[in-house]
Amino acid sequence: MTWLEELGVRDFLAHHSTLRITQLSDDFVELEGTYELYAQFENGQIIDDVIDLKIVIPSNYPNDVPIVFETSYKFPRTPDFHTYKDGSLCLTSEVRLRMACFDNSKFEGFFASIVEPCLFSIAYKVKFGSAPFGELEHGEEGLIDDYERLFGVNGKKSVMLGLKALGLKYREANKLKCPCCCGKRLGCCSLRFRLKSLRKLAKRKWFREHLAKGFTPIPKPKKIKTKPRKQTF
Repeated sequence: MTWLEELGVRDFLAHHSTLRITQLSDDFVELEGTYELYAQFENGQIIDDVIDLKIVIPSNYPNDVPIVFETSYKFPRTPDFHTYKDGSLCLTSEVRLRMACFDNSKFEGFFASIVEPCLFSIAYKVKFGSAPFGELEHGEEGLIDDYERLFGVNGKKSVMLGLKALGLKYREANKLKCPCCCGKRLGCCSLRFRLKSLRKLAKRKWFREHLAKGFTPIPKPKKIKTKPRKQTF
C-alpha cells in the first residue's frame, strides 16, 4: 500500500527488525514484536530491558494518532505509570500528540520524539521509583500544566478559554475575551496567532469534545444574599 511508503512504515521496520506487520488494512497497520530498551543516564543508572509492543498506525496519520500498547505486562496498568488497563500508553497530552504527528511526516520521527522517551521514562520509574525527565500529572492537572506552556497562558480558566476558542470558527473566537487575561478581545491580542497555528492539528469538533471530556466545569461564584436593612426612626 502506498501510504505505508508515504508514512515511512517500511523504513521504520527496516531499522527495527524485531517488529513485524501482523495486520494490514486500508484503515491501519498493526505492528508487533519486541523492543530493546538500553540507556545509561547521567546519574549512572542503566536501563537494559526488552519489552513487547503492539503499535497501531492509522492510514490517515497525521490526522489520527498512533496507539502504542505494552504487552509484556512489565508496566503496571495504573495512571501513575501512564499505562491504561488495556496496556495502551498515555504518551503525552492530546494536543501535544497531534503536534508531534504534524511535526513528523514519517512515523519513525514520531516514534523517536514521543514513544521512545515515554518507554524509557516508564521503565525507569518501574525500576528506580521516579521519572528521569519529570512527568505530567495524570488527568486534568497534567493537561492544565502542559497547555499553560503550549498556549502561553496561566490557570485552568485560561486554558479552557483557549480550547473554547479553538473549537469555534476563527471570527467567532476572535470576539472572545483573550485567554491571556490582557483585557482585550482575542482578535486584538497577539495570542491569536499562537492559537491559530494549532488549528491545523484537528477539527473544531475535536477541540470542543476534548474540552468537554478532559476538564470539569469551573463552578460559578455563588451570589451572597443579603437581608435588607431595617429602617430605624
